[in-house]
Amino acid sequence: MHEAPQRRLPHRRIALGLLAASSLLLSGCGVVAATPTTSMPTPFDEAAGSVSAPLSVTAPSEGKPAPGRLPVYWLGVNGSNVHLYREFQPSETSGDPIVEAVVAMTSDKPADPDYFNPWSKAGSVTASISGKNVITVDISSDAFKTSLDAGMAHRAVQQLVYTATAAASNAGLTTVKYEPSVVLLVDGKAGYRAFGHERLEGQLQRDASLMAPIWIIDPQQGDGTGPSLRVHGTAVSEGGQVSWRVEPIVDGRPAEDAVQTGYAELEAPTGGTSLYSFSVDLAPGEYSVSVFHGAERADEDSKRVTVYSDVN
Repeated sequence: MHEAPQRRLPHRRIALGLLAASSLLLSGCGVVAATPTTSMPTPFDEAAGSVSAPLSVTAPSEGKPAPGRLPVYWLGVNGSNVHLYREFQPSETSGDPIVEAVVAMTSDKPADPDYFNPWSKAGSVTASISGKNVITVDISSDAFKTSLDAGMAHRAVQQLVYTATAAASNAGLTTVKYEPSVVLLVDGKAGYRAFGHERLEGQLQRDASLMAPIWIIDPQQGDGTGPSLRVHGTAVSEGGQVSWRVEPIVDGRPAEDAVQTGYAELEAPTGGTSLYSFSVDLAPGEYSVSVFHGAERADEDSKRVTVYSDVN
């Protein structure tokens, strides 16, 4: 039996950007310019790997395809761990969606200020995909300029794996028969040690333990809606439900008094992932919507949205 030929996707080369003078340091739920190395909040034990609350499935996280938009993954601090979160961006070209998504991942900033990006702008990116969903991405070495520790290097590489596989799936380039994987070349060669730690060899697949335990898929940061706000996302089940809270924005910050609170049911058993959704009617204004586990607001993800009296 002959293996299906690879589909060569259009080549795209972008201009080099200037490397920011300052590096990144984790601080709370974001990053600030301070020290030369971006590190995990706690020491990363390479022998233990990147174990966190495992997700039994990853498919619900991608949701339905979004034509004309690019899925891009970012990193976000969650307690003592760092997880992967996705945002959609408008597609600006009609070329290769995998290349465009990876380029955006290395050069853009997330809309949500709780997320961050450890990559540097790539001078060139090319991609191809085989009939067995093996995505080959060739990226220039200038994308790896940031100094990272071992735990963050693993997460940055997974950020690219998630972005490339999501872009291929969203564009309808993959089939359901094979699990998507990524072969990552740097300047045309295999075996590169990414960020000085992560050896890039063989076919890389998604590390399911790095998916965010709670994730608001829609609305995205800064979206406008109304007068009814509908929220949906995914969450790891802990007792069969997640809590949610909607707070008005006063003087640029969420007010302490919530407008409405509630719970959303999760169908998955404990430890599995499940979709959730809820709706709330709100007066026009700016709000913060949060979804979390329990009274301690563990694994919280939040978005700021604007509610209008009418949305055409």
